[in-house]
This record gives sequence, structure tokens and C-alpha cells, in this order.
Amino acid sequence: MIDISNARFAFLDIETTGLSPWFGDRICQIAVVLTEGKRIKTTLDLILNPEHEVSPAAFHVNKLDEEKLSASPRFAEVTDQLEAVLKDAIIVCHNAQFDLQFLDNEYRKLGRTAEYPNLIDTLLMARDNFDMESYSLQYLADAFHISKNLPTSRAQADALTAKNLFFAMMDTLKPNGKPLEDYIGIYSSPAWPQEGAYLPTELSEAINSGKRLFIKYMDKGGEISERWISPKEVLGLADYIYLKAFCHTRNAERSFRLDRIIEVAVEVQKE
Repeated sequence: MIDISNARFAFLDIETTGLSPWFGDRICQIAVVLTEGKRIKTTLDLILNPEHEVSPAAFHVNKLDEEKLSASPRFAEVTDQLEAVLKDAIIVCHNAQFDLQFLDNEYRKLGRTAEYPNLIDTLLMARDNFDMESYSLQYLADAFHISKNLPTSRAQADALTAKNLFFAMMDTLKPNGKPLEDYIGIYSSPAWPQEGAYLPTELSEAINSGKRLFIKYMDKGGEISERWISPKEVLGLADYIYLKAFCHTRNAERSFRLDRIIEVAVEVQKE
């Protein structure tokens, strides 16, 4: 039985140029918080040259400058450094399918496979054990009264939040008597989804909420518009992933490229 108090954990978060490695999106930042039990042993925060343009939606989230990215090392140059940190650790991340599909893609480009025998997804852990209105990382952090981290990069802040969330959930679940092993799964390549696309938690929850959404959308010319939409379905088309929706502003059905939706909010319905 694994002793959680001295187990080696690697809390992982990845920032990307967009939503889909199948359409060329790449990793632009990797953060890892390595712990022994709850004690932080070391941290890793790597800015990478993704060799791919950062989408409007991704830039809105991670604020990573194209010039800084282009001067940074490529994934192949940091692979050994990353593997040294992850070796023999239980990898923990929030919405693991989304992040690991990008790692999988980078390893494929190197002619290798990404395999992690010990993986915990705090998103699945929360969904399986807690009844919440949302399972986004920030919503869960607020629900478990996890204090905000000091200003750091987006990736490192999220990795630290995932760490604090994981231990808060484990402390809450302690009376259940389940060993740590019960929360561990195995990840092995390939990660290509068989049904639909893996999306960030907040975006996926918004699309599937059954409610109208207020979005800010940047078109290919850089113009930003605001509109109310009712989502219908997510489609993988020839060039990218789109959201098919009824646009209340235009009073017509429209398709929106998901990596150009820079803000989204679910309509709050009055009691």
C-alpha cells in the first residue's frame, strides 16, 4: 500500500497554442510541482517554442508572447529534463485527457510513446466523489477554500492549485478508508479520442450546460464581437474544431471556431 505522506507526486499542468493537437496545436508551457507527500521538493516551469501560432483563445488565457516563445527551447530540448522530474512519480493533473493528448503528440513527433503507469486525474476524482455545480479547477479550489497562489505563470499556478486541491480532497475522503491506489489509473499511448474532442473543463461544461452562452468571438480579421448563442454540437471540420450554435444576435445558425472564442459565460437564470 502506498503511503500518501511520503509518496512522490508530480503535479502537472500544460499550456497550449490551442485546443487540438490533431490540427497542429502544440505545447507552449509545462509546469510541474514535485512533492514528497505534501512537501514541495522542486518545481519546473518551462516556456517552449511551439513552432505554431498561438490562437486568440489561448493567448487570452496564458498571455504568452509570440516573441518570447520563439526564443525558447523546443520540446525535444527539454524532454530529458521533464522525464527526470516525472520519473517514478504519481502524476496528478486536472482534466488529464486534455493535457496528456498534447504530451502524447509531442512524443509521437520524436518517434516515442508517452506512458505513465501511475496517474490521478483530479477532475475525475472530484466528479466521482463530490456533487458540485462545476468541476473546473478554480471552482473546486474555491469550494475547498484553497487560497489563491502568489502571482506566477498560469501553468505553475494551476499545478500548485491542483496539488492543494488533491490533498484537500484526500483529507475529506479519508473517512471512506479507500487506499491511494484506488484513485490511480494507467495512461498509455495512444490518446486519440474515439468519441469527440477533449476540451478544457470550463468550455466543455459551458457547451453542455443546456443554457444560452454569452461569448466574445474574434474573427479571422481580428475583429471582436459579442453575442448570445445556444450551442448545438461540436464538430471537427477540415481545418479545426467548431461549435455549431444558434446565434441569437444574428437570429440564425452559425459555426464558431472554438479557438477564436476568447470568453464564454453561461447565462444565469433567475429563480
